[in-house]
Amino acid sequence: RHEPFRKGDCESCHKPHGMVGVLRLKEIGALLCATCHDRSELGLDAAFVHDPAGDGQCLQCHDPHGSDFPALLKQPEAETCFGCHDRAPFERGELHAPLEDGCASCHAAHGSEFSMLLGAEAADLCAECHDPDDGDFRGRHLGFDVRTADCQTCHDPHASDGDALLNRSVHAPMVEGDCETCHLAPGEGEAFALNVNDPAELCLACHDDGTAGVKQPHMPVADAMCLDCHNPHSSSELNLLRAPAGELCSGCHDVEDELSKPYVHQPFRADCAACHTAHGDVADHLLSTDATAMCLGCHQEQQAEFDAEFVHAAFDGGDCLDCHLPHSSDHAALTTANGLDLCGECHEQVEDWMRMRSSHMPVKAGDCVSCHVPHSGAQPTLLRASGDATCGACHESLISDAKAADLVHPPAESGECSTCHLPHASVQEGLLVEGQTELCGACHDTSLPAATVSTHAPVSAGECSACHLPHGGRIEALLPDQPGRLCIGCHSDIGELSMGDHSHAPAADGDCLTCHEAHHSEVEALLTSAIPDQCLACHDGDDAAFRGLHLGLSGSEIDCRKCHDAHGASAPRLMQANQHDPFAGNACGLCHASVATQGEEE
Repeated sequence: RHEPFRKGDCESCHKPHGMVGVLRLKEIGALLCATCHDRSELGLDAAFVHDPAGDGQCLQCHDPHGSDFPALLKQPEAETCFGCHDRAPFERGELHAPLEDGCASCHAAHGSEFSMLLGAEAADLCAECHDPDDGDFRGRHLGFDVRTADCQTCHDPHASDGDALLNRSVHAPMVEGDCETCHLAPGEGEAFALNVNDPAELCLACHDDGTAGVKQPHMPVADAMCLDCHNPHSSSELNLLRAPAGELCSGCHDVEDELSKPYVHQPFRADCAACHTAHGDVADHLLSTDATAMCLGCHQEQQAEFDAEFVHAAFDGGDCLDCHLPHSSDHAALTTANGLDLCGECHEQVEDWMRMRSSHMPVKAGDCVSCHVPHSGAQPTLLRASGDATCGACHESLISDAKAADLVHPPAESGECSTCHLPHASVQEGLLVEGQTELCGACHDTSLPAATVSTHAPVSAGECSACHLPHGGRIEALLPDQPGRLCIGCHSDIGELSMGDHSHAPAADGDCLTCHEAHHSEVEALLTSAIPDQCLACHDGDDAAFRGLHLGLSGSEIDCRKCHDAHGASAPRLMQANQHDPFAGNACGLCHASVATQGEEE
């Protein structure tokens, strides 16, 4: 247990907090630990400091109160280290003996004056267990004095799948014990001195430089800089590389910006050699094979796409880099640009679409692949599905609701969305193929007879959808509501009259079409016939009672609208709200000669 905790001295670290349950420390992070633990003794002022310790993250490894493990570690020592360090390199077949005693056998936990937090210089540390003057030891090293050598040149300090902890890949002369292929024999000069002046000469004595027939060799190859990339003895990497391929390449090639992009090709992140060969031709981007063949080597599912019924011309050409970047991109699927700009490089009409009155949302978003497959497919124009199935991917509820309706517009029922809509953009609202008058007129007669006197405003404006649903509904003629309610949506003043104390029966019943045509009429106000014929269809104009109320005149001799409101009124008998005083008092004789007072005989 932590000493202050063991003693119950909580206030060594904590400030009192009364009844409020809150953590109050006297200092923040490592500053609190440093009040008791000397920085220098811990190695925090050394040349090399362990990152968690240097960042003041003591609690990343240690428990502040108590632990079942030494040094208040939260876990066993090895598990603590594996919290940050990859476990795999330490679990190979043959383990270095000190590793069984823990990492602290060789490494300092907090800080050290030696690289990799070692407890001493690497050679000195190895010599603590391996006596370089021991005859057997010298024999295993073929008589060479290795006291000043870097042991890691040949050996892995932790674990190996090979004998003697040799690294993953080993230079053939070394593993065969034929060191004098490259070095002077022991005692003939300085330890490990080469038997030639130019190391590249040694390499080329066995290895072809690979430049034959190459237009532009890779610079390190052309300049015979073999040791810039390869370790001459052994390496934990394949091909004796000095570091993982990506790390090695980034020593010369600035890849930091590309690696920071949102979409990174996995081989580019992990293994440049998956696509490139260091000894290839710069003119061909050092590719290990033809670009398309290389891509298909991993993306094998694309091979079958070449045999599809409809193949995108760009894909059929086989040059993946026409559309994709090889390393990283700001766009999904490593495309060279967003969908709109990329597709627009070949499909020039894209620019026109963006200027039209209405553009399909995927077009606006540059998401061409929401409707089209990019390589090949079974549908014309590379659609992802046929008919309304493509549209249904987004408009599923609209299509299903329309098909489930009592009345379905035939194009919607048959899934022929393109009968009425354009897929990309239109000069009309709703992506319509043309204006509603022309579009609807292709199936429905929308022409106006020569004798037309009045036209319904939506018809004049070409707005069929103001009164009709385009896909499906439950009311005849695909009306969105019953005619009466539909009409008062625009004619609210008439709606108020029809709901007053005195209303005309057809208006009160919402039966507007009893008197009015829906689209056009040869009579004013869209009436089905002229006044008074319109009124006389229901009212008997020759009846004695009628004549008695109308100055003895028959219905055919009068204009009903001069006295009555056709929809509703506040006065009985639908009388107009504003009346001439003699008329209101039944004194018609004041103005009309030889006319009896209304309701009396002459």
